[in-house]
Amino acid sequence: MIKFYYIIPVVFALLFLACSPAEKMVPPTNPFDPDNPDYELPQASITGTVFYGEVIDTSTVTMIWKGSETAYEFSYRYDREIVETEWSDWTRDTSVILRYLDEGNYQFDIKARTNQTVPVEGTPIAFHFTVDAVKGPAMMVCPRYKEVSVGEEFEIEILAEEVESVMGAEIELTFDPSIIQVKDVIYGAFMFDGGELSITFKEIDNENGKAGIVLVRTSNTSPTVSGTGTLAVLEIKGLTSGITQLEFTDNCTFRDENNNVVEIEEKTVGILKIE
Repeated sequence: MIKFYYIIPVVFALLFLACSPAEKMVPPTNPFDPDNPDYELPQASITGTVFYGEVIDTSTVTMIWKGSETAYEFSYRYDREIVETEWSDWTRDTSVILRYLDEGNYQFDIKARTNQTVPVEGTPIAFHFTVDAVKGPAMMVCPRYKEVSVGEEFEIEILAEEVESVMGAEIELTFDPSIIQVKDVIYGAFMFDGGELSITFKEIDNENGKAGIVLVRTSNTSPTVSGTGTLAVLEIKGLTSGITQLEFTDNCTFRDENNNVVEIEEKTVGILKIE
């Protein structure tokens, strides 16, 4: 049996608590509320193994990012020199693999948005890096990868990369003639550097899928050229849907002013997708 004198103190304690003024309830902070003094726009930041301004020696790179507390989805774009390409679709992914990167300086833009009825976008951030994947002397197809529509006409550059004291170049390329047609070859400015005259020759065989180009510098005062530049530009038309490679053959060479063969360290392949 409970003693009465035990109950009285308990009752008074409960009455005291019940009559005490209630503490003011503070609502939890909402990170998505713009009126919150600590509110921040959704933001993305680059993480991973690629550093800002880094020079990478591969044509494939993985970009990894993370989002702030209010970031829900992300969109990105990238290009050489100045970003003018369209933004990607919004995604929950936090990484993307960039393939077939050509030589040069790149800018990668990334932005984030919230998961609200009317999403709020944050300010994009720009990330810069440089691709130097090809070591010369080399011949390159630029761009490495291109998608075009059936019936579309487009251009592909043939480049000399990091050559030294070159007087001439012999170029032979193969392709699938059922997918693309090489309509013409335009000689590039590299072998004409300084306004010097050159001996040129081109042959297009769309039946067998071959294109041949010969460039010889004929200057007595400046017989050779060095560096990186455009040897030729191919004007191409997409014929049917499919994928073809634009590939250098073993008949490609550089030559010095004594007509000696200059060894080519690397020849890149171009991939053309016709849709």
